[in-house]
Amino acid sequence: MINHFDRMCKFSLMPGISVRIAVIAIFSLGCSREDDSNQIFDFDVANEFAVQDTTMSHAISKAYLDTEFQWTSAHVNLNDGVVGDSLVTSCGNWSYQVNPQSTVEIWFPDALVEDGIYHFYSESSENDFQILIKRDLSFGPTFSGSFQLTENSLQNEVVVARGLTQSSSDKPFEVTHASIQIRDIRSQISSIRFVLELANGECVRGSFQGAFEPFRRIEIEGDCD
Repeated sequence: MINHFDRMCKFSLMPGISVRIAVIAIFSLGCSREDDSNQIFDFDVANEFAVQDTTMSHAISKAYLDTEFQWTSAHVNLNDGVVGDSLVTSCGNWSYQVNPQSTVEIWFPDALVEDGIYHFYSESSENDFQILIKRDLSFGPTFSGSFQLTENSLQNEVVVARGLTQSSSDKPFEVTHASIQIRDIRSQISSIRFVLELANGECVRGSFQGAFEPFRRIEIEGDCD
């Protein structure tokens, strides 16, 4: 199974990969309840994500790709809103054309995102990607007394899963292992499927199929007073 797993992954694997593959293989068994790592992406979840053993799912009907993101090389934003050509945040204000209720944000260290399978392991100092999943987002203006500070600030959110390299806490939503499968990234019927296991033992599955729209994700830092 290890050799087969290596063939699926198009990344140059880091030292200690035998341990990492063993962990991911165990994750595949525990999260998918299958005895074949090929089966971890075989699930009936389309353009949405869901936590295993729950009846609620959350839509991700749009996919956006920025290959020149300022903090990492590539950024994928899956959501159920509308972004347009760019998504700008400045002083707490978000430039969504239509605000989303659910988002899946994925960061890659390489600008060229190819078809293949990518992996995340919480104890690794280097990962193929980082990921943040949120639901129940709400936006609105903020005020200081009668003075309006922002037009469209994020006011509420629920973090479903967070997998950031060398940045973790004791929160139950921290990702311990995760895998992403990308197919036909440059076509109109691209697909991205992801499976995550969380610190609390829950499994999150999700997928998007359709075209990845190019956009720019811009974070402006400065004096907001």
